[in-house]
Amino acid sequence: MSQESLSWRVSLIVIILMGWMIAFGVALRLRGVNPNAIAERNTNWIQRLLVAGAGLLDLYLVFRAPFPVLDDLVVARPAPAPWVALGVLILGAVIILASQAGMGRSWRVGVPAEDNHVDALVTAGLNRFSRNPVYLGVMTFLVGGFLAAPGPLTAVAVIVSFIGLTIIIRQEERYLRGRFGSQYDAYARRVRRWI
Repeated sequence: MSQESLSWRVSLIVIILMGWMIAFGVALRLRGVNPNAIAERNTNWIQRLLVAGAGLLDLYLVFRAPFPVLDDLVVARPAPAPWVALGVLILGAVIILASQAGMGRSWRVGVPAEDNHVDALVTAGLNRFSRNPVYLGVMTFLVGGFLAAPGPLTAVAVIVSFIGLTIIIRQEERYLRGRFGSQYDAYARRVRRWI
């Protein structure tokens, strides 16, 4: 597969993934659920920074196909294994989509501000294997992005996202422990944080 073909495929995957996430968020809102805790005033700067960074990275991955000069600007090199990069990206996207769908009304972006913001502790679906399958999917997707466009921008995205998501996971764990108590503790003993 050529680098140009890989760039266009990555762009399409990102567009589909973002389209799904927007549609899923709108569907939740129509059902009376606010899935965007980031928009609430008392969420923290780490959450907002990660969402903004994800948006910029997504824009880069979408627009690098029609504007290859972007790769020069961010010092991205050609993918050494385009099919592997594409496979990892697709795997990450599938994990994200399946995880969000499995969480249903309990899916949120960020740590909710209200104590009763989440109605149920989700332990089924991919949450049987990971307490944070959406974040696992995000990290897999980011590694795929790095493999598709290796360079400082995508490397930093992987590192900063891992650190930021780890911080957010700990905040979410505190929230879930406070919200669900011993039910969450039992779940946390059975299922690992990442995988």
